[in-house]
Amino acid sequence: GYAEARGEIDYPLLAEDGVAPQRAVTGYRRLATVELEVAVGRYATARYSLLEVFPRTGRMRQIRKHMKHIFHPIVGDTSHGDGRHNRMFRERFDCRRLLLQANRLGFRHPYEGGEVRIGAGADPELARLFAQLGWSRWLEATGS
Repeated sequence: GYAEARGEIDYPLLAEDGVAPQRAVTGYRRLATVELEVAVGRYATARYSLLEVFPRTGRMRQIRKHMKHIFHPIVGDTSHGDGRHNRMFRERFDCRRLLLQANRLGFRHPYEGGEVRIGAGADPELARLFAQLGWSRWLEATGS
């Protein structure tokens, strides 16, 4: 579906030991939407949002779990996603990957204190899919 234009998810996630939930915060903003004339589940069309996501904490599978929590699971996520949408993307777009990619990361170096920034381009499968969905400009806009 179409996610809100921007938002912040503040929802605790279980720690790896599964004992106590830990604070987890993820910000996001919607970059684009698309509606496909394909029936998936009970709806005649399928709607998707392209989101830029900013994890403020670093919990295991945080982005995937938070997107599921707000009812916008990531396409291709076999653990936290929706199998009907995953199957449609495999069949219609020959897309067999999780549609989650870090195009840039930044953090403060733990010993030297300086800012470390790392960037990555989109893989060919993601670039092909974005072209089919009309989202290619977002690869260029983010430097991927």
